Amino acid sequence: MDTDAGAPPPKGVVAAWAVLGLALLLAFGGAARSPEGTLLGAPGLVGLVVGASALALGMARGGWRAGGVALGLLPLLALILAGLPVPGARALTGPPLFALGLAAAVLIVGNRKGTGPPWLFLVVVLGVHLTAAGRVQSQVGPNGDEPHYLMVADSLLRDGDVAVEKDYEEGRYRAFHPKPLAPHYRVRGREGVIYSLHAVGLSLLILPAYALGGYAGASFFMALLGVLVAWEIRGLLRDVLGGAAGAGGEGLRAADTVAWVVALSPPLVHFAGLVFTEVAAALLVVLVLRHARGLRDKPWWVALAMGVATAFLPWLNVRYVPIAGLLLLYALWQRPRWPGALALLLAAAGSALASALYHFTLYGFFDPTRVYGRRHDLVLARIPEGVGGILFDQEFGLLVYAPVLALSLFGFVLLVKRERATGLASLAVTLATLGVAGSWMMWRGGFNPAARFLVPVMPALALAVGAALPRGFNAPAALLAGWSLFAGLGGALEPRLVHRDRDGTAPFFREMSGAEEWTRLLPGYVLTETARDKRPLTVVWGLALFVAILPRRRGREGPPREGAGRLALAAAGLLMATGAASVVSHGRTGGRDAVRVIGRPAVEVPGWKPTSDAAAVWGAEALPWGPVYEPHRHPEGAVLGARLPLPAGRYSLRLRGDRYGPSLPALSVQDSPAHEPKPVGALRPDADGLAGEVVVPPGQRETTLRMAGGDPLRLDSVELRLTGES
Repeated sequence: MDTDAGAPPPKGVVAAWAVLGLALLLAFGGAARSPEGTLLGAPGLVGLVVGASALALGMARGGWRAGGVALGLLPLLALILAGLPVPGARALTGPPLFALGLAAAVLIVGNRKGTGPPWLFLVVVLGVHLTAAGRVQSQVGPNGDEPHYLMVADSLLRDGDVAVEKDYEEGRYRAFHPKPLAPHYRVRGREGVIYSLHAVGLSLLILPAYALGGYAGASFFMALLGVLVAWEIRGLLRDVLGGAAGAGGEGLRAADTVAWVVALSPPLVHFAGLVFTEVAAALLVVLVLRHARGLRDKPWWVALAMGVATAFLPWLNVRYVPIAGLLLLYALWQRPRWPGALALLLAAAGSALASALYHFTLYGFFDPTRVYGRRHDLVLARIPEGVGGILFDQEFGLLVYAPVLALSLFGFVLLVKRERATGLASLAVTLATLGVAGSWMMWRGGFNPAARFLVPVMPALALAVGAALPRGFNAPAALLAGWSLFAGLGGALEPRLVHRDRDGTAPFFREMSGAEEWTRLLPGYVLTETARDKRPLTVVWGLALFVAILPRRRGREGPPREGAGRLALAAAGLLMATGAASVVSHGRTGGRDAVRVIGRPAVEVPGWKPTSDAAAVWGAEALPWGPVYEPHRHPEGAVLGARLPLPAGRYSLRLRGDRYGPSLPALSVQDSPAHEPKPVGALRPDADGLAGEVVVPPGQRETTLRMAGGDPLRLDSVELRLTGES
């Protein structure tokens, strides 16, 4: 029951809830860059309803008085509304404000009244993960390695074997993958038979679900495994850290809050419904870390179950062998009685023998690593670059999407002090996995969401985060959690934005940005275009995260007393980091910053100039070639606007500048980097330069504008205005 229910809320608390409501309205409304400042869009009906519902839920769960912490968002919102030219402020407009609102929610709900009964956690996580799986099936489908696991399952189901050559020739994959697909293999088996180079374990695991429901059944089954991982992580946190704050229950409350954040944050929620081995591996890891504790006092069959779980890991992928070995040592460290120790060792030995015989039967050799051929995929010299990318890359970096996991840096130290065996085992499996992933040629994992190779050690990272927050979230940690929840829930709603491979810039941050796009603020490790900025931007965000996770002194009892002032300081720290990133970055966004509220009601700040039909204007500094256009340097066409998220409609285009000849360039439109540009016609002369028209059809998610040919010109600005329906 809310103890504040019978008393009228103080005026300051009412103001704080109003500030939180304003942050949500600005987030739903979006923002765009204008020549004079920033355009703040008006939220639609859906945004108003969802924002009001979120406020009502926060009041119900946290109580009126707990909302006072949200007043800490006021300085940043005032800066945005004033439109002052502070570096980095534009980056915190639009959707990124959701992260700040969620940070306030973590402080309001998580540290005050706990997180609700266990069934609530299960129901919410189940709903989110199943919804994400459904969205994956409709938006993305199986890609990368996923269809190959499905093809092996299909071969087992139809043919009773794992030979796949004829299966691919017959095109069985077309039931779930419309494009041509070839088997993944490097070494042929006996008598030239083709077997998938992917281990058979996951195909066996999904076989019943695939038999019942095809790809959709397998996808929902994998989502259920993810929910089970989240549930077991919650149990592990409660078991290990539940008594960290004494008898008052703060440890259990903090453990539950961390479990909520991890369950709804990347990478776990982004892999809901994806047919990869990593979620299954994470389940085995968390089962051993949790249930092998105190193994000496448990029956021998529990030890056997732990041995089977550990022994099955290499059947999912050979790179899990180090994890399996470390978990086996962890279970033996618990000093089980001799029947349990014997069961553990027999499970490991039996699995190793079975794997050797399996590969000898198929290939004629015992070593499972030989299925990858002679190519060296693991190179230690790659570790610095690979680890940097897997942590900080804007498409595939763990800490870019889930910065709350940075708390594990100090958390592991505290965890080892609290529970030595579990702490050292968690640290060891994390370092081993990070080393293998960093040295892997494909450290990013391919066509998948961020940090695929680190998903198996999510239980260990979550445990370390919980150890760093024994009494709950302070303001900096809440801000990290807010960003993680923003990225997690946003990616679950739109999986197409996070399930990518080398897309130039991160699609999630192309769309989920405001008046300054986050793709220019975050390091990129995959493509050469971002190589110039990756090191300075990595330093900026590495230092920012380090400062945010520094341990804070606090009272010995009760949750941290984080007020509005501390949240304001945390938000100021985020602003400083975005400002530094904005200053050092050389990235150009191709005009996307300017079009985010095009054709909608908006207010321009500073000056508070309202408009019912916002236009988009950007200068040559947003383009990779400006300001002088020389046609011979751009035979394929010079970009006027790159991958613009334009709503369907008819647009007028104006290029302001000086022409240096009578010949007019031709305008073309491209709806995807994979498609050829479509000619629109020649631009016509205009009083200030050139003009033309562009039509964006319904369903087109991005539009690139190009001009080619003609005479040179000096470009001052590009203006795009919505003039009617398409």
